[in-house]
Amino acid sequence: MNRYNHKMKKTRILFFIPFMNGGGAERVIMTLLSHLDRQVYEPILVMMKREGRYLDMIPKDIEVIDLKATQARYAVFKIISVIKDKKPDVVFSTLAYLNLIVAIIRPFFSKNITFIARESNTVSVRNKREKYPRLFDWLYKKVYKNFDVIVTQAKFMRDDLIENYGIDKSKMVIIYNPLNTEDVAQKSLEDKGVNLPSDKYNLLAVGKLGYQKGYDILLPIMTRLDESYHLTILGEGGDKEKLEVQIKELGLESSVTMAGFSDNPFAYMKRADVLVLSSRYEGLANVVLEANYCGTPTVAFSSPGGVSEIVEEGKNGFLVAPFDKEAFAKMIEKTKVHDFDAQAMSDMTKERFAIEKIIHHYDTILKKREGM
Repeated sequence: MNRYNHKMKKTRILFFIPFMNGGGAERVIMTLLSHLDRQVYEPILVMMKREGRYLDMIPKDIEVIDLKATQARYAVFKIISVIKDKKPDVVFSTLAYLNLIVAIIRPFFSKNITFIARESNTVSVRNKREKYPRLFDWLYKKVYKNFDVIVTQAKFMRDDLIENYGIDKSKMVIIYNPLNTEDVAQKSLEDKGVNLPSDKYNLLAVGKLGYQKGYDILLPIMTRLDESYHLTILGEGGDKEKLEVQIKELGLESSVTMAGFSDNPFAYMKRADVLVLSSRYEGLANVVLEANYCGTPTVAFSSPGGVSEIVEEGKNGFLVAPFDKEAFAKMIEKTKVHDFDAQAMSDMTKERFAIEKIIHHYDTILKKREGM
């Protein structure tokens, strides 16, 4: 039979996510919600709590279910209830706590439901930051195998799950993050609110103000650069006050601007000279894809995660051994004299990460589930 016949039952997918804050995982889910073929799929969004900066961007035809739970662990029975009530063909979850809960309850549901986890980070590194790291490692080893499919954003992440948690390789699928080239291109041309000093060589960092992003490592790097360099940091988070204190202690008040959250970081990326990524670990950094598509190169630590699978030396940026501050500063200086081809950078990024290509990969997973 032709699966695309309009008379056939649509594949109902429950997308589970904690909130709609300004993170990479949320943006990936938003992209999937916006671009999955409505003639084939019926996507439903289930949020632990209906809040976040991206709420207004949820497509109008999407049913949104608010579980009204402050944390995923308080919503276990609500998650079970909504799955029983909606009778989905596919359950798709993302982010660590939520994935673990869904993995735990998966055995209580029919094998006819496909359970898919999208892993957003390098698990073995992230778990070290948990209050009970051994417990989290144990849970990943015991229950993560309950998923039918596990999507990772990079080979590094896949291998981490296989080697450290014994996940069957046959369950693993590598799907890079989708890049909405049309949206990035359009928004990058806007300049409202963008305030980068015109007389400086502008460095840009984008992401949540927290331990993972390594801004506390990046700030001392700025002391190794002369006054012609300026760093703008876009993002909010729990480390804001600590970073503000560090900026003062290092005497960087005139060299660093903390600009807060921006719903259009692409306009900054288009006008910046270099995107800097100082993360201690990553999944697949969306900001690198976005900046490269805007024609802006990246200097990044080759820390655990998928960054090294994006950056090609001299073509779209440079990688630095973790966490060599002196080498990072020198590589930033090198970008000033290196001849990057902005158009080639943009074309290369589109070829690998455009939405159409990534949506096709997700579509393949769903077709495989139905034996097509």
